[in-house]
Amino acid sequence: MIDYKELYDCLFHVSKQAGELALKLQNGIVNEGKQVEAIIGEDLRHKAMREAKTKADEMVQELFLAALKEKYGTLLSLDVEEETELVKAFSNTSYDISFILDPIDGTLEYLEQKDSYSICSAIISQGDVKLAIVYFPAKDVLYGYCEGMPPKEYHRVMDMQPCMGEELCGKRQEHAPFTVYKNARLSEQYIEKLHEKGYIVLDDQEEERNCPQVLLECLYGRALACFCDTRNIRDILLGAILSKTMHGGAYDYSGNRLIWQSFGRQKEAVFSIYPKELLFPL
Repeated sequence: MIDYKELYDCLFHVSKQAGELALKLQNGIVNEGKQVEAIIGEDLRHKAMREAKTKADEMVQELFLAALKEKYGTLLSLDVEEETELVKAFSNTSYDISFILDPIDGTLEYLEQKDSYSICSAIISQGDVKLAIVYFPAKDVLYGYCEGMPPKEYHRVMDMQPCMGEELCGKRQEHAPFTVYKNARLSEQYIEKLHEKGYIVLDDQEEERNCPQVLLECLYGRALACFCDTRNIRDILLGAILSKTMHGGAYDYSGNRLIWQSFGRQKEAVFSIYPKELLFPL
């Protein structure tokens, strides 16, 4: 039996250490690159984002795994970004309890010396997110959730403990916005249905946006929803935190509560803080 509060505290502190490391390495970082499969219709920047890889990705991942291996090595199944040495220390492949990690989400932005990259970790079990942490080191802002606690937002994270922070509340506007974000995989069928409802549908990668940025737009009520089609789970963990706020929700395309996959890609996910009746049925 895992004490999720204890594990949240552990991952909170490791996220801080990982953030310090990422910041220290950023200025002189080099793109080592990796091979990726081509996607039909993909633009050059999106492909460059998927191809980007640095030593920081591997070092941050090893920092997390080193902190977890002794106590959780036989309990957690891994869904991580890199094939690093300490992956071997985790023997459980049942995916009953999954540790999800994106050591540097937004590696291309990291290489470009921008502040929009994040460090994302989570535990998923029985179709639900038990805890999740998304930390933006260059902004020194962290969003966190642990089962049994309200989601929290932390500023000046280096001075914070897990018990601190402010309760994270989705901020609905008086009139719901008409903007809906989606990723490139969402089919034209759903895009057309959203247009029929009168919504403006924008790609989450246009104008150098990224998935966490548009999820923050949803969290703060400036966008109606974000449709994530067949996205890596580790890329949408901010959506998991959003869904745990007072008005937040995570849904499949039928408007049902989202059942989270334990690893890999989430086929259908919609995140919003507004009444789901504004979106469903599609």
